[in-house]
Amino acid sequence: MKCTVHARTRINPTEDLDKVLKTLSNLFDYDDIEIGHDYICILGVENSITGLKDELKERKIRGAARKIMMKGIHGNKINFNLSKQAALVGITNFVDNSPSPLGEIEVEIITADPEKFIHWIAPEIK
Repeated sequence: MKCTVHARTRINPTEDLDKVLKTLSNLFDYDDIEIGHDYICILGVENSITGLKDELKERKIRGAARKIMMKGIHGNKINFNLSKQAALVGITNFVDNSPSPLGEIEVEIITADPEKFIHWIAPEIK
């Protein structure tokens, strides 16, 4: 499914840059990386998100993921947050309301048809 992926997270003063980069790498493959003074942003395309798709299926959280992603549709973009703390150990955990202790990974997916993308990454199980 054709898309562009941006995943950005803040680097807290107490965090190690390499660990934050590993955190992002646990969930996403990426083509490019931008490291700022207090943030890291990874950029990629559809192959960047296949690990996330597999994780949603394996952990059986496609329904919850679909619900959160549908709420995050704005035009041709899907925005949602993932727990940085869970990602550190390779677990996908969507953050809906309450903030995570280490902060969130802000994900933006740009695609021509957001609803079709969501049905691809998190198909409904009947």
